[in-house]
Amino acid sequence: MKKVKMLLGGSLLAISLCMSVPMAVYAAETDTAGTDTEQENGEISWVFDDCGILSDDEITELNDELGNIYDTYGYDAVLWISQDVGEDEDYRQYAAEFMQANEIGYGDTHEGMCIFHQPGVRNITIVFRGDTQNEFTTKIQDKMLDKCKTYLKADDPFGGYQSLIHDLEVGLDCIAEGESIRPMDISDESVAGRFVKDLLMAFAVMIIPTGIMTWYQVRKMKTRVQQANASEYTADGGLELSEKHDIFLYETVSQTAKVKNDNNDSGSFSSGGESFSGSSSDY
Repeated sequence: MKKVKMLLGGSLLAISLCMSVPMAVYAAETDTAGTDTEQENGEISWVFDDCGILSDDEITELNDELGNIYDTYGYDAVLWISQDVGEDEDYRQYAAEFMQANEIGYGDTHEGMCIFHQPGVRNITIVFRGDTQNEFTTKIQDKMLDKCKTYLKADDPFGGYQSLIHDLEVGLDCIAEGESIRPMDISDESVAGRFVKDLLMAFAVMIIPTGIMTWYQVRKMKTRVQQANASEYTADGGLELSEKHDIFLYETVSQTAKVKNDNNDSGSFSSGGESFSGSSSDY
């Protein structure tokens, strides 16, 4: 009887162990699957499209371009497409606060840029954070926005975003090589077109000193004396004037430009005690 009880006990223990092994394997598979899902959801995204104007493929392409900038230059640039934040708001300040709240910026100096687009009010804003804001001067920022706005006016926001990202990459490449960013570096103008423009500029520069010298020589002429009336040019009794009329050959028109009511700002500003630089423009 004792042997029978021992055999029964051993059988129950073996059955329990056999049942517990599949359950352990299943639990391990479940944990692994959960980890994979968490990694997929935790992927870094540099595009925040609150308006849903970009397709999934466009978001993926822009993410790849911004991610490449992050890996290559150690620079954190994001695209934020937002609903209208209000006409009274400083759009540059709003973008800077977005960067601070989301900790956008690489390294101790928080090197980064935010492209802030509000399709509803037709405004595009770019804000720079960190030391590189000194390299992307106001002139460079305005040039970048002017190029971007040609796409936005043509209802091609994706092309406009790519234009800004490309100009950012060109600027960061100049900084990496220890060179200053020039407006011509981010210009779409061809080399031939630039040569023609420089040639015309050279002729214009030559005309200025030539004109000054000609004016100086005319002033030195002694035989050129202004007469008060026409009597010096007529013989005695040869001409009698019965009528006279005032004829004006030139007319001066003064015009005053109408002040445009828009939200165009550029230059340095402060947010939360931190220095930023940015430009904002309507289109």
